Amino acid sequence: MVVLKMMPIATARAIRAGALAAALCFTAAGSAQTQKPIEIQAERFTFTPSKVTLTLGEEVQFRLTSEDTAHGFRVLDTDINVVIPKRGKGEILVRFKPEKAGRYVFECSRMCGAGHNFMRGELEVKERRQP
Repeated sequence: MVVLKMMPIATARAIRAGALAAALCFTAAGSAQTQKPIEIQAERFTFTPSKVTLTLGEEVQFRLTSEDTAHGFRVLDTDINVVIPKRGKGEILVRFKPEKAGRYVFECSRMCGAGHNFMRGELEVKERRQP
């Protein structure tokens, strides 16, 4: 797991507009790579989307935002465990490259209210299809 950066919303909008999109294709070491972007929103005891299908070995970049309070984002059986800032305070970008096929559960790791224990989702990692 690599946490790329947390940025204010205004900066995030500029990046999404395309001005700096190419900059997100570099790893911390500076080598060029592409990651499939996946946006996940946290809000009132749910993640949207709550189910994401990935391909084994394909690196993805989660763009995590909250529509209310700060939430956690933990993927069980990995080292991913970050805090998503509350609405208006930015976003967090996390890279993930699944190394085994199967099901990974993600959940809120920060107490966020009465429905916190129900705030879960699933990453389904499928084998790469052979041509």
